[in-house]
Amino acid sequence: MTSMLPPTRDLPPGRQTRIRAELERAVAGRRRTSRLTVPLLAAAAAVAVVATGVVLLRPAPTDPTPAIYTTTLPPTTTTSIDFGVSQETVAAIEEGCAKSAGVGKAKLYQLRHEDTRWALLYTDKEALTCSIGVGGIEYNSGFGQTSVPWLPGHFSIDTMGARAGGEKTIDPASAGTRGYRQVVGRVDSRVARVTYTADGETVDAKIANGTYAVRMYKPPNWAPSFDPRQDPPEFVQAYDSAGNLLGSSADTATNCYYEPSSRTIVYGDRRLDPSTCKPAQPWR
Repeated sequence: MTSMLPPTRDLPPGRQTRIRAELERAVAGRRRTSRLTVPLLAAAAAVAVVATGVVLLRPAPTDPTPAIYTTTLPPTTTTSIDFGVSQETVAAIEEGCAKSAGVGKAKLYQLRHEDTRWALLYTDKEALTCSIGVGGIEYNSGFGQTSVPWLPGHFSIDTMGARAGGEKTIDPASAGTRGYRQVVGRVDSRVARVTYTADGETVDAKIANGTYAVRMYKPPNWAPSFDPRQDPPEFVQAYDSAGNLLGSSADTATNCYYEPSSRTIVYGDRRLDPSTCKPAQPWR
């Protein structure tokens, strides 16, 4: 094996010129290919950009939205009691009767249209019996203090009183009006009937909106003696829907009742030991 290169030889005549021409054609061909390739690549890149842009603008597929279950509570409504008069009239009665009694805000529970027009109202600590338009007086209210949130058993006696007939008064505007005895109070849900007995007569009270009220009318010339030795005893009794006696005024007269959480006596003699009393029941 030899490492010597072959001797240099001269090209045939005209061969160098042909080689040169072939080289120039090859170079020219590569330049044309390069000029064509660059625009094609640029166009491809542009298409890729546009295609990419379209993809980015498409909304991405979302996962199925889980069902959301909500509990819709019924709207809170305030049920107003229908007294057969406008709400403006109710507001006027509440304001006028409270002002007459000199107490705070009162709420109407019964509106009565009898021999006279009268109303039963409560504040947070008083019971009001209010005559409306009697004797030329727009609102004339008496009241008694009571523990309104609590009941001494199934019912309470919040006020018990009497008014003389017009002929026994010195007010000319009351002439001809009848006298009356009355009793009002509150009841629990078990009470279906309340009776009031006085002067040897028994009448039924009207029960409405967790309260009861009754007036026992007398002649215009009648007047109470306010002397227990002369007037027959008065008493109130409450019954359930089956006619069973739930309690009587004698129960509240002889017992005391305390508010369970504080053990404060709210009915009866406050000087007694609460341990000797019964627990009061919430009203409503």
